[in-house]
Amino acid sequence: MKVIVTGASGFLGRRVMRALLMEGVQAQGTWSTTPRQGLMRLDITDARAVDAAFVEGGFDVCIHAAARCNLDDCERHRSAATSINVGGTGHVVEACRRTRTRLLYVSTDHVFDGAPARTYVETDAPRPLQHYGVTKREGELLALTLEDALVLRVPLLYGLTGPDEKSTFVTSTLEQLSTGLPVYVDGEQVRYPVLVDEVAGLLARLAGGGVRGVLHFSGAEATTKYAWARRLAHAFNLDVSLVRARKESSLAVRPRDNRLVSTRLTALGLKTPFSLSEGLDVLRHQREAGL
Repeated sequence: MKVIVTGASGFLGRRVMRALLMEGVQAQGTWSTTPRQGLMRLDITDARAVDAAFVEGGFDVCIHAAARCNLDDCERHRSAATSINVGGTGHVVEACRRTRTRLLYVSTDHVFDGAPARTYVETDAPRPLQHYGVTKREGELLALTLEDALVLRVPLLYGLTGPDEKSTFVTSTLEQLSTGLPVYVDGEQVRYPVLVDEVAGLLARLAGGGVRGVLHFSGAEATTKYAWARRLAHAFNLDVSLVRARKESSLAVRPRDNRLVSTRLTALGLKTPFSLSEGLDVLRHQREAGL
């Protein structure tokens, strides 16, 4: 099996590449704005370039993780976000169609509106509140025009990052607390984080086929950034009192409580995600091992 991973220099894409290689899968990653040794440059907004890459590559599977993801950035630069998240995805879809490449499309909980007192299963109708969610939903619809495509919806991803990567919430929180500086984070929006390594491992497993349509993979444990930062501080023996709650200002409208629930994971024989406590144990091990 030969797999192409778009966005392979990003937070998730890099770990998908690692998971595939650990499984002995031949994988080719791509980058567009963040160069990385061993990856192929590919601008997914260039239809001819995408088509040529797929024709020449002879791939069996595409894991499409490339996207413009920052919610406020997508509001400020709507045209650019649409160009990448919708136009670029359309080019990837058509290349997959032409070359009969199976597509795994990474989507988001932000396709839902976070209505009070409810959860979202795979068959629920999406209703995004902000431009990012709109573009990802349009990307889903494009992906699902392929008969054997899989759309994997995930919530906030967490994990440690290296010195050559863009810092994530976990890494930046730990770094700031380690210097003795207070960390001000939102205490209102409810999140259900999932460890990025688990998502990467799931995608590597699903690349082998057998699952199509829409699948949710989300943590079941509710938290806020404030509560999560306090747990991080406690787990890494840092000063919990330095974590301060404040309302997050945001250009994009953000759902109050978006909980994804899967009706398919157990039936498919797939493992449910770690609890936050289990995830913290993994983070501690990774940091101690210098991973």
